[in-house]
Amino acid sequence: MNNPKVIAVDFDGTLCENQWPRIGHENRQIINLLVRHQVNGGKVILWTCREGELLDEAVLWCLNRGLRFDAINDNLPENIARYGNNCRKVWADEYWDDKSVIISAGKRPGLLRKDDAGGYRAMNWSRETLTIVKKPLLARLKRWLKP
Repeated sequence: MNNPKVIAVDFDGTLCENQWPRIGHENRQIINLLVRHQVNGGKVILWTCREGELLDEAVLWCLNRGLRFDAINDNLPENIARYGNNCRKVWADEYWDDKSVIISAGKRPGLLRKDDAGGYRAMNWSRETLTIVKKPLLARLKRWLKP
């Protein structure tokens, strides 16, 4: 049985600039990566704090850009059936969020590369840039990095 890779993605600050409650400018690079991921058999869960009308607007905004979701703020139906429950934490292989920190037990955080905006990019999936690490976060990360 081949299980597809599951990506849970945040909306504000990840799929678009964070202008909550408005929807900011699209992050076309991330949207394109997720569409390609689905075309290749992967699953995508929208994982956001938006609810009600704000959530409906976000989902429609994504659909208008070619991104549909296999689940929204919920686990995939096949995982609920497989494990016989629907835990509160959305299960995914990867979580894409503008507020994320890359943590590996007993290992250093992911490889960081400086970007043109003065932040740092964490390199992860298929050599694509996924997470922009802001300068204040970098200062916290440096405490964990050994020279």
